[in-house]
Amino acid sequence: MYLARMIKRFGSEAVVYFGGDKKLMPAYDYETEDALAEGVDVQLLKSIKSIDKKTITLEIMKVEKGKAVGTGEFETIAADVLIIANRQETDSGFLHTVPGLVLNEDGTIKIDTQRMTGHEGIFAGGDMLPGETRSSTIAIGQGKKAARYIDSFLKQKAFIKGEKHPTAGYRKLHMWYKTDAPQKEQDKLKPQVAIQNFDEVIAGLSEKEARYEAQRCLSCGNCFECDRCFAACPEDAILKLGKGNRYNFNYDACTGCAVCYEQCPCHAIEMIPEPVKSITDAG
Repeated sequence: MYLARMIKRFGSEAVVYFGGDKKLMPAYDYETEDALAEGVDVQLLKSIKSIDKKTITLEIMKVEKGKAVGTGEFETIAADVLIIANRQETDSGFLHTVPGLVLNEDGTIKIDTQRMTGHEGIFAGGDMLPGETRSSTIAIGQGKKAARYIDSFLKQKAFIKGEKHPTAGYRKLHMWYKTDAPQKEQDKLKPQVAIQNFDEVIAGLSEKEARYEAQRCLSCGNCFECDRCFAACPEDAILKLGKGNRYNFNYDACTGCAVCYEQCPCHAIEMIPEPVKSITDAG
């Protein structure tokens, strides 16, 4: 869809042929709708059968049991340029000469539990790994994980995963306030304007707008130093450590009344049963 929209911006006609129906399309609905609005011709249930110079033979398809199958009916079209854009692949050809690396048929690479490939000291992530879900957020997350293993590898120490905090769902929050920052609908260029240049169709936020939008964050599971627990504690068991350092809890003074827990809006405080000391522990 993006290639077709770019071709339209160069002043040429663009037609997208897809062998399945709309449900089988890997494109998001809004991508298709934007392309159609900008004049891209999208034709479904048509698959390329053969190519003879500038003549392309298409087979009419149908969907059976969730899969596109041929009908045996054909049509021909003429085209100056044909671009095959039905999937993404990684360019991993240069890795064939690296000893120990194991490549899959699709060009992705195999890794171990430490995110290391078969060659010591080479790690992989993102599009280099198999999987249908490939996005920038997944690649960034895998990069962060790989960085931790790389750091441990260089230090020659085993990486030990830290304890992960439980997810703080909305039902666990004790919200006592509402933000005054309504959700902003991003500005979007009209199709007749967007088609004239390569400017962003959906504009991003300015710094001022981004800061204002960030006020809607509920800080789920993360303390943002609202002082509700500090003010509510009847035993003065909560100590402020200064801005940015949050609090310290004096468990000797704490009676377990749970007032701090009930006052915390973002579920940064978790109540657990008090450990029972044995006679040996009591000494």
